[in-house]
Amino acid sequence: MSIYKRTRAVLALTFIISSALYASEDVHRFDVEQGFVHYEILGGAQLTEETNLNIHGTSTLHFKEWGAVLQEEDNGIVETKGAINYLQKIKRLEKHSRGKIITVDYENEQLLERKTDKIFSNNEKETEGLLHRGQEVVAGVLCAIWVGPSIKKCIYKGIVLKQESNVLGVSYVKKATKAVFDTNTSQEQCVLPDFPKQPFSLFKDNIKTKNKTKSENVCKIFKNVANEVDAADKSFEPSKGIDTKRRKKFINKIGQGIFKIQKKILPELLMAMKKSRECLQLSEDQFDINQCIETYDEKKRILGFQKEDYVVFRSERKKNTLLDNVEDAIIDLQARMPCIKRAKNFIDISSCMK
Repeated sequence: MSIYKRTRAVLALTFIISSALYASEDVHRFDVEQGFVHYEILGGAQLTEETNLNIHGTSTLHFKEWGAVLQEEDNGIVETKGAINYLQKIKRLEKHSRGKIITVDYENEQLLERKTDKIFSNNEKETEGLLHRGQEVVAGVLCAIWVGPSIKKCIYKGIVLKQESNVLGVSYVKKATKAVFDTNTSQEQCVLPDFPKQPFSLFKDNIKTKNKTKSENVCKIFKNVANEVDAADKSFEPSKGIDTKRRKKFINKIGQGIFKIQKKILPELLMAMKKSRECLQLSEDQFDINQCIETYDEKKRILGFQKEDYVVFRSERKKNTLLDNVEDAIIDLQARMPCIKRAKNFIDISSCMK
């Protein structure tokens, strides 16, 4: 090859590489340079005939550099009531910056860091497979409505200001209550906890992750229930009926973490009841009585019973009445135990506890 041709080839390659680099730099996640959005989150469902689910909380988005740097924070409660009593507080914080994502693991007090792909347009991601259907004002901002299978979004320059979904009877609404754009995002609002950093990879198992299943499932509900719609069912009309088989599968997936906790704690609760009964039979004063039921109370707290449920129980003055209460609870749970041991999923164990 001549020097002339070789030079032309090098210049052409340089131009292609430079063009690709400049094109990637021109891609913005949002079409707004900086700002923040505060959201309210509500959701829920009748999971089974015996158990209801409620989700309520808040979420905050801070971003700058057109979304190349952003931080999302969720705080709230996921609660089931009825046959299955369960209460989990949600605290999630994730920060995206060029080339990496840092997730805060509050339970183990560590920061999980992983590499991320190049910046993408949020407009394309959030509207994929959806149809444009008008406009709406959310938090004082005019946004475009996009609809799909059981889902509705209102998007402003790539930022989702409102999302509503009703998937197989499970409702979820994340709606902006305050949105301020093209204003400086305070560094103080984007500070991460002073935890040690750990490299995170799906192929590494050396990182402590207590209650991994519980966190993963609940955060999935909390962030985006609509993702559970099967790709094969994506049409542009909400489904008129609910497939019972698919709904059961969906509910069991939602309740997988709760099921595992119940399966572990309920037998422990029965043992705690029996120990409390034995302790109460030997106790002589109120202080001893309180100590006797401390473990029992703790197991009930794990299962999501509110404080008032056991304060009255704890403050019983008459020892015999207290013993009768414990005895009745032991008989009731003991009768359910064979069903609990056979239970293979959330719906099974909910039926056991009805």
